Formats: sequence, structure tokens, C-alpha cells
Amino acid sequence: MVTVVRSHQILVQAPLQTVFHYVSDLTRHPEWSGGELRIDEVTPGPMVVIGKEYVSHGEVAIQKDRPNTVRVSQYEPPHKFGFVAKDPDFGKVSHIFTFTEQTGGVLITRTMTVSLNPLVAFAFRFFIYPLIGSPSMEQSFARLKAKLEENVEIPSH
Repeated sequence: MVTVVRSHQILVQAPLQTVFHYVSDLTRHPEWSGGELRIDEVTPGPMVVIGKEYVSHGEVAIQKDRPNTVRVSQYEPPHKFGFVAKDPDFGKVSHIFTFTEQTGGVLITRTMTVSLNPLVAFAFRFFIYPLIGSPSMEQSFARLKAKLEENVEIPSH
């Protein structure tokens, strides 16, 4: 297996706590992630705790309503939030968001890590990610920035 890591960053003009609470609420990801995405809570209880589980249904390429189980893996307010999605084809995909205050806003960094067989990793690195993954992530981050900068109402967890 080959480990593939990809990161994206964006600077948003919003308070750190607002940014953290919005991004760490997985049920709000459909508001900015793009495509047809639905995320439902599986584990009852507080909104975000390590180990809390969700199920997501989204689009991947031409597949609609693709199910993933999602588990919160990191929760360190207001600087780090992470989850692991178990994808039917790609296995466990880790998503870690870090939030760093900077002059003029908050830098959001999203790092995705996945282990793939060498052939799939090659296709992912040179075709899938540059042609589909990266443009999709850039669009999602642009929508996230717009949501956060329009002062969305963010309830605390």
C-alpha cells in the first residue's frame, strides 16, 4: 500500500471560534462541500466528541448516494478537528482540519490521507486528483470561505 497525502488551505475573514464550530459540525458540511451530500448522526449525544459516528451519502465521480461511515477522530477546540471516513472503495480516508489565527483571519488547512494499492495510487496522483479531486476541493473551500465570511449563524457545540 502507498500512503497518499493531499492538503489544501484557505484564509477566511472570520473569528477563530466561529470557523472551528462551523467546520467541526459535520452535519453542516453539505452546505459548502459541493455535490449532493447528506450527513446523518448515528451516535446520539453531544454534537462533537471523539468516536461519534455519522453516515454520509454523497457523490463520487458518477456514483450517487455513495455511503460512508464517518467517525470523529480528533477534537481539540479551537485548533484541530478530524474525522475518518470509511469508503467502500478507498478504505479509511483521514481528514484533518487545522485552524491557525493569522493577521486578518483564520488559515484553514485540510489534510487528507489515504492508503492505496500502488496502481490506484499512481492513477490518483497523476489523473484523479489533479483532474477531479483538487478542483473539487478548491470549489468547496471557496464555498466554505463565502459561508464563513457572510457571518453564518453558528451555534456552539
